[in-house]
Amino acid sequence: MKRLSWKKQMKRRWKQWRRTVWACTILGAACLLAGLGILFSNHMQAMLSQPLATPVMAEMEEESPNYTSTEDRSSQMQLLQSIHASGISRKTRLLTTYVCGTETTSLGTLSSQQLESLLKQHPDWKGRLNTKGEVWLERRVDDLSESCKERAYMGLSTDGQLTLFEGLPKKEKVIRTFFQLDIGSMETALPEGVYKQLQQGIRVQDINEYNSVISTFSDFAVERTQRVLKQHY
Repeated sequence: MKRLSWKKQMKRRWKQWRRTVWACTILGAACLLAGLGILFSNHMQAMLSQPLATPVMAEMEEESPNYTSTEDRSSQMQLLQSIHASGISRKTRLLTTYVCGTETTSLGTLSSQQLESLLKQHPDWKGRLNTKGEVWLERRVDDLSESCKERAYMGLSTDGQLTLFEGLPKKEKVIRTFFQLDIGSMETALPEGVYKQLQQGIRVQDINEYNSVISTFSDFAVERTQRVLKQHY
């Protein structure tokens, strides 16, 4: 039987899950007030009958270089001037940094004119000369590397953090960690089987699945859970 992608699974379950969790939260608060002898107001009754609002997802901040900064532009100008002044051919490599993974590609030995042309065609690339006089070019791509597409899994670290693994989580080959999860809330709130799936490892094969898993579990980040509780109690 063909397995639905993570993104499609969560689309099918997510609306029902949100309504159930928030309705239970509001109903629980209402019952507490009723026990104290406080009657529901018309406003509270209206709230219980209205559709639930979409929760705001936790912001995910990625650290990335600012390629348009004055410092970077100055560095690139110096590199171009150095290449132009030398007039010699240099071994050139391209380092590609993905959201998950990196790749290094040899571009061969390029003449100074070829290097100048290449850097002008790709102003967002960063370049540098190493101690051997070789040129290293660097670029960032908003995607998963081919190796990550083949082997990346989202799972739980031993201390309960959402973690990206190379291979299944039980092998403990950590690529990066994201945030601490509220395990208790996850076990009671998520649709049946989702938490167990996370423990075993959720396969991510493209950038959409990668982002979908992070967005889904960001609702259970410890800081976010604490913030939501403060807002509702």
